[in-house]
Amino acid sequence: MASWWRRMFGRQTQPPAIPPPAPEPQHLSSEEEVFLAQLVSDLGDGKRRDEVGSADVLAKIDGLWKSGHERLATEWTEKLLTVPEVPEANTAPLRAALVERYEQRGELDTAIPHLEQLVHTEPYALRAHYLLAEHARKRADHERALRHYEAVLGRDVDYPNVRVRVERLRQLTGRSAPVAGETIAAGEVAGVQAGARYRLMRELGRGATGVVYLARDAELDRDVAVKLLHPHLAGTERADALARFFHEARVMASLRHPNVVAVFDLDEASRRIVMELAAGGTLRDVLRERGPRSLRRGLERHGQVLSALAAAHRRGIIHCDLKPANLMFRRDADLPGVEVMLGDFGVAHLPDVSGQASATSSTKSSREAVGTLAYMAPEQRRGELSAAADVYASAVVLFEMLTGRTPGSREGVIGGRRGSDDFLLPADVFGEARSVAADVQEHLNRISDPDPAKRPTTAQALVESQRLRERVIAAGAT
Repeated sequence: MASWWRRMFGRQTQPPAIPPPAPEPQHLSSEEEVFLAQLVSDLGDGKRRDEVGSADVLAKIDGLWKSGHERLATEWTEKLLTVPEVPEANTAPLRAALVERYEQRGELDTAIPHLEQLVHTEPYALRAHYLLAEHARKRADHERALRHYEAVLGRDVDYPNVRVRVERLRQLTGRSAPVAGETIAAGEVAGVQAGARYRLMRELGRGATGVVYLARDAELDRDVAVKLLHPHLAGTERADALARFFHEARVMASLRHPNVVAVFDLDEASRRIVMELAAGGTLRDVLRERGPRSLRRGLERHGQVLSALAAAHRRGIIHCDLKPANLMFRRDADLPGVEVMLGDFGVAHLPDVSGQASATSSTKSSREAVGTLAYMAPEQRRGELSAAADVYASAVVLFEMLTGRTPGSREGVIGGRRGSDDFLLPADVFGEARSVAADVQEHLNRISDPDPAKRPTTAQALVESQRLRERVIAAGAT
């Protein structure tokens, strides 16, 4: 027993000595600290605000980091950032330097408030959006990550790995991929200012040239739509895109037509167009949520679309992308008196500044094919444009309004093959107006003819649609 006792307790090993805690870095009276202390004191007295973010200040803080006083460097930086009335442009370099340090230490959570400030300041916005996207992605916040990744692509379409992540996140969030010709916009964060007069509330949509937001007009106390040009199109090397952006707005404003979205204001310096708000959504939304329209309502909308096109064609403007997503309503589409409006002239073929372009159906322009495949006329796919291409697109839209689908098969649309029966309307479309079924079908066949020379002009198609609608009303159709 004694032997066992000695074996267990007779040779006890002393526990290792606990080393004393490492001394904290001393608050040295270094040149950096003296300089920063005086600067903070002066800033509190309203002096030297232009020095915040200067190369000298950044060098002093960097000196503290390099000498091992990371905590002190962070404290001084945070003090400088909390000084009131210092412009964000001055504090941005400090924020960016601090974010870099937090990132190196794996403390990106702490940097989030600074990153959310930096997204509003170039040239730090690109990196800030990327880090916010990475942070959100790692926390499975897919919507937030997608928004920031798209903002990255809006500034640099070739940013490493981002496009792949955007495509993956679009799948995870159930959002469709961009259509042909669409670019990803650099989304502004909701609530930022688009000038003192307009406050952006939320994103409504995005397209080839810009992003559209719901905004509040503080001066007139009304909701409006604000379209901002993509940042990657706004540089001096893209002056043609900027010029076209505002050429489009001026042409839309000059149309002054009840079936064309009205332009209220534009500001080239802010790359901003202010338009009337389509609070009733788009025709695409209506068709998805409520299904096909009645023959009477479909012909009514068809006539309104043709009226807008006729006004544009008289000015030599070819829309090139007529589709339900670009047809909008000021209020609920089923309320009495609500008309459809044509918008988004972003890829329109516009007249030159002299306005000499003709609006006849024989006017042609050879250019790269643009538009949306399901609505493109055969000649438009070949890059040949005329007003007749918009007439063809109106046929596709009319067919979709009455049936809930676009004509033809998906394979046929992709391959550019349209069968003779693709635009054949089902008998149940006509309801009580069977007496006009043949004439409605004849009208649809004429405006969808594969040969643009055989289609009626926009004005002729408009007159036909109005007569057909009157006959449908006379037949008692609802």
